[in-house]
Amino acid sequence: MKEHSGRSLAAALLVAAALGCAGDERSAPRLPAADFSSADEALRVQIAEHEERIRELHGERAAAEEVAASVGELGRLYHGLQLLQPEALYLLENALTCYREAQRLDPADWRWPYLEAFALESRGDLEPAARRYRTVLASTPSRVTVLLRLAEVEHRLSRSAAAEALWREALALAPDQPAAHYGLGRIALDGGNTAAAAEELERALELAPAAGRVHHALALALRDLEDRDRASFHLERANETPAPIDDPLVQGLALLPSGSRATLQRGLLAVQAGALDDAVRLLERATEEDPANLAAHRNLALALVDAGRSEQAIAALQGLARLDPADAWTQLELGRLFAARGRFDLSLAHLEHAVELAPRHKQARVELGLALARGGRPREALRQFETALDIDPFFTEVHNHQAVVLAAMGRPDEGARLLRKRLAAAPDDGAAARALSRILRQQQRFDEARRVLEGALAIAPGDPREEGALRLELGRLLALGNQPARALSELNRARRLAPELFEAAFLAGLVYAELGRLDDAGTAHAAALETRPDFGPARLALAEVQARRGHCDEAVETIEAGRRLTPSDRNLDRALADLRASCVQAGARQ
Repeated sequence: MKEHSGRSLAAALLVAAALGCAGDERSAPRLPAADFSSADEALRVQIAEHEERIRELHGERAAAEEVAASVGELGRLYHGLQLLQPEALYLLENALTCYREAQRLDPADWRWPYLEAFALESRGDLEPAARRYRTVLASTPSRVTVLLRLAEVEHRLSRSAAAEALWREALALAPDQPAAHYGLGRIALDGGNTAAAAEELERALELAPAAGRVHHALALALRDLEDRDRASFHLERANETPAPIDDPLVQGLALLPSGSRATLQRGLLAVQAGALDDAVRLLERATEEDPANLAAHRNLALALVDAGRSEQAIAALQGLARLDPADAWTQLELGRLFAARGRFDLSLAHLEHAVELAPRHKQARVELGLALARGGRPREALRQFETALDIDPFFTEVHNHQAVVLAAMGRPDEGARLLRKRLAAAPDDGAAARALSRILRQQQRFDEARRVLEGALAIAPGDPREEGALRLELGRLLALGNQPARALSELNRARRLAPELFEAAFLAGLVYAELGRLDDAGTAHAAALETRPDFGPARLALAEVQARRGHCDEAVETIEAGRRLTPSDRNLDRALADLRASCVQAGARQ
């Protein structure tokens, strides 16, 4: 569908000649003109079938209501396409043309003015949208969805009193409406009543935990209430996902279009919403519908990586490499994935191929440098980093990698000097602070390493993920320094700030286990696996905790689940054999 993004709607309308029957003259339905020559064949057929059905109904002198329903459904199809491709506003114009024609044919059906209002709202025509919503509301006064959508438009028009009244009316009819609580929370926040705002927004999140916009508004309220930790927690979860409205008529729009590109767009929307299992399912379907859809293959691989399904991601990328052997991005991603799996030989081969295909790709140069460093070839690694800096002298993260490689070459003081120079120029470079702390830690200079991290944290990083990464390193350092209580405090704070930092949960689990707090250890390791199901060390640690608690069957299933997910991990095979043997011995002792 991307090919359509720059087009504008053709102004002409297809108007058939008027036909008469028994003295009743009725004009043919007016349909929008549009060119879908470059769309999926399935989509072209779908639109053509809709148009043909409308003309058949007109030719058969079918009831006006039946013709209107078919015209309206064509409008819904165009509208669904536009929701999948928001920049293609010409599709919204097509939908509006159909909705208005459906109303002309059947003025009594509330669906078409309602969808017209929703389309106008999406286009930013708020006053006309409000008028259409009120027209619908006049004929269906108890329809909660209309109240909620009209309230949102009134709020966007800065008519807060009207919006508040509508949201309260909706709640009186149906109390569990996250969109209404979100709206009332924003009104309270705008009015400076942060305590009331937080109460409404927390209720909205109870009803819709994935609503990223509500998380953002609640973070603002909590910040004003000086609850910094909770504000950071919700800010990290902020995104563009709105508070949902139970509206099957609108929710079904994006499901209408056929074809691989439409399925791809639905998959991408699922990724944005964080619904990774749904995204994988949709993207797999897109590749099946059109095996040559390279974008679907790429996004499927990325979704699988995000879902922690690295073996499947590797298989998807290998398939993409067969489809497009000259794609450097595919080789780069394969190199990264094999490195994460500990297959450095395969990683190096793919990264070298990526650089051959795209010599000016700076990130490929950096990744190749890291692979060479892991393979014990530090001088070659440094040459790759220097080439990356020649390509982009402002690619500052390369200096951090250079420093780490120098330290690995037995030149830690040179690496530390390079990082201190970087921090003097950019004190807020958390990555440099973390790299310097690791070099100092390797030299057993724990106090200096701690001061570096604490100094970086004193700058108050604005990004919760960066603060979480710094606290993860500080927690690791404190654990090594035999300060378990402080280590757990930092590691658990890192988990709250950035739940995707699975290593913080893993390390917390190790500390809990050392303290004999096996329940907490198991919970922490399980949390690490929830974020990264393919992280073998956490799976092995969780199985060990389960076995120590006498839950051998659970431990065996934990390892078996890992083998199904990453069948090439031989560590899991060995661990399973050892676990079964120890469980048999424990059973014999009992």
